[in-house]
This record gives sequence, C-alpha cells and structure tokens, in this order.
Amino acid sequence: MAAAGGNIADRIRELVGERSVNSVAAKWGLSVTSLAQNLKGSMPRADTAARIAKAEGVRLEWLVSGEGPKGSQESPGLAPDLTLIPRLDVEAAAGTGSLAVNEEPVALLAFDTEWLRRRGINPKNAHVLTARGDSMEPTIRSGDILLVDTSIDRIEDAGIYIVRVGGLLLLKRIHVKMNRSLTLISDNKEVYPPEEISADEAVDLYVAGRVMWFGRSI
Repeated sequence: MAAAGGNIADRIRELVGERSVNSVAAKWGLSVTSLAQNLKGSMPRADTAARIAKAEGVRLEWLVSGEGPKGSQESPGLAPDLTLIPRLDVEAAAGTGSLAVNEEPVALLAFDTEWLRRRGINPKNAHVLTARGDSMEPTIRSGDILLVDTSIDRIEDAGIYIVRVGGLLLLKRIHVKMNRSLTLISDNKEVYPPEEISADEAVDLYVAGRVMWFGRSI
C-alpha cells in the first residue's frame, strides 16, 4: 500500500496542527510521551491509530496509508470496516534462511475486518512479513508481503508455513510423515529439492505461523 501523502508521522503532525501536544494527547487518550514519539516517526499501535482517526473524524485508510479521501464524511457508506495489521521488519526466507533481527512494527496495513473474520484470522495473532528469495516461485516471489497467522503453531494442511530454526525464518510447504519426520518443500523444485528433516531434528523446528494471504506491488 503506497503512501500518497508522506508517512503516517506527517499525517499525525497535520492533524495536530497548531494545537499543543498536551491538549491533543488528552483528546486522543495518549500520553504526551507516546504522542511525541509518534510525531517523531514511531509507528502507533493499531488501536492507537484507530482511536486517532475516530477522534479527528478522518478515514483510517487515509491516516495509515495516505490514500483516498481524508475525511470520513467525503465517502459516506463506502469505506469498509478496516483492521490494522502491523508489518514487521522481518524477512521470511524463500531460500536458504534469513535472520529475524528486528520485530518492531515499521508500518500498519489495513485489511477488511469482515474478510479477516471469514478467514478465521484474529488480528491479535496476525503479522505482515516480507518474503526474500526465489525458492517459492512462481507462487511467492521475493519482496511479496505475507499475512501470517501466528496462532497456528502446528502443521494442519498442505499450506505454506513460516518455520523457525534457531534464529532463521524459512518459508516452506511442509509434509509430515508417519514416522514424525518432515519434508520441507519449495515450489521452485528444480532449484530447491525437498529437504528431509528427521524426527530427532524436527523437535528443533518451530512453526511460527501459516501464510493466509500474500500480495505484491507491480
């Protein structure tokens, strides 16, 4: 989701305007310290952004991404009920492995609340990551964004999972065998053949979540 009006800090500063930080923080239900951090570029939590949008009468989508009309009254009845999901500065490797270094949110992406509900995704358990590497091509390409349900910590089907081995995050399909061993499967099989994980080795593999959706920029 490309921002059409700078970053979210710019839009928060626009909403504050000439008012004092103290008065705005009180109106928005924030501490002065938290608001000051948001004004300097710290990403607000999803519930904080929703509260700011409601207090100022602006569309949540505009506040988060800069897209669309600013005021909620400019498109009555057309804006969906949106839920903000944090995008983390974390890469899941569709290849040889990528270290998860910083798990602080760097952005908030808006998803349709009803769509999340139909998919059984609890926003409290959802995060957006970035895929890196070519092992899952043509399904998932390097740079694609991944909506991950982190409440899923076991293999349930033939879906695509994020697995953690030590400090590495891998993006793979996983097949569980009767002897409790695992096969890590890449869609780009000509370059990345299936990798067998013995039952003893599998105890060190942690399922960090299941990919529920992915998207890409063009």
